[in-house]
Amino acid sequence: GMAYGPVRGIAANAIAKLGGALTSFLLSRYIFAEKIHHHLKNNELLSLMEESVQETPFRVALLCRFSPLPEFVKNCGMAVMTIPTISFLAALLIHGGFFTCLWTFMGAETARVIRVGGPPSPALKILMTAATWIGFTAPLFIGLWIKTLKDKQTKRRQSC
Repeated sequence: GMAYGPVRGIAANAIAKLGGALTSFLLSRYIFAEKIHHHLKNNELLSLMEESVQETPFRVALLCRFSPLPEFVKNCGMAVMTIPTISFLAALLIHGGFFTCLWTFMGAETARVIRVGGPPSPALKILMTAATWIGFTAPLFIGLWIKTLKDKQTKRRQSC
């Protein structure tokens, strides 16, 4: 945004961010799957999530995208689960699209304020408000989801 302005910045940022995440996912799924699966096979969280993928693959993909995990873990972890590629792509577009706009507008607004001054634009205020709400609510929903997965696992173990 700072270098190219908002429109060209969003295009460049989206191609790079979304293209990189999708490439990482596809490479992890089709070329490096065994190696990644070997490193993550004892990961309790991924095991719990895999069960949830069977019921609601898109919800799992979206919650993973909004989780505070590193991008590498999000892309490669989802690649070794049975999340359909279309669910991954849809979640990536929702999450990545929003944050691409946010960070690009942030750069463009910073450049504008430095050059000409004035208050931030209404679009930036809306995006920052949404990011704040997401920042507070996403971890809450993710925590509740993981607790539900753990409770299901505990019930299964007790019934055996």
